[in-house]
Amino acid sequence: MEEKEKLRQEGLRLLKEMPQTDKLQIEHRLAEHLFASFVWKDAKSIGLTMALPHEWDTTKLIQQAWLEKKRICVPLTIENRAMQFYHIESYNQLTNGAFSIKEPIADRCEPASKDTIDLIIVPGLLFDMSGYRIGYGGGYYDRYLTDYQNKTLSLAGRQQIKQSLPVEPLDLPVDHLLTDDGFLF
Repeated sequence: MEEKEKLRQEGLRLLKEMPQTDKLQIEHRLAEHLFASFVWKDAKSIGLTMALPHEWDTTKLIQQAWLEKKRICVPLTIENRAMQFYHIESYNQLTNGAFSIKEPIADRCEPASKDTIDLIIVPGLLFDMSGYRIGYGGGYYDRYLTDYQNKTLSLAGRQQIKQSLPVEPLDLPVDHLLTDDGFLF
């Protein structure tokens, strides 16, 4: 666990210290690769987190999804370190939630069941070549994805990729890892 915490801090530092011009270039390439992919094109409903300032911006993804008439689902953290995704049609359906992340206002949105979300874009700080990731340590996504049957994908700058990461029994790999150089798998 201590090794994971050191890696978590490394990943967080890497993102927070990245020059804004580099971040914008990487975000542009990530979006370009994603929008051209079968994973994106096949998805009618996409689950993703509203990004924090140091994370890869997800607003461009949301805007493109809405242009393509895809449904966007955003998670709301609930008790027991769990999440429930909700369909949003407007940023007016969001408020500041846990950890300063924008979350849906439950009574203004329709809940999204797991089987209706075609693709979940899973956030993380570091990733390995097997699809495992280090996030913020809460386990929210690992718990949510336990019985999720559709596609998962993570976005990463090449600096966030490690050959391998420590893995615990409850950790789940993503199906696809997309970097600014393209899909690793």
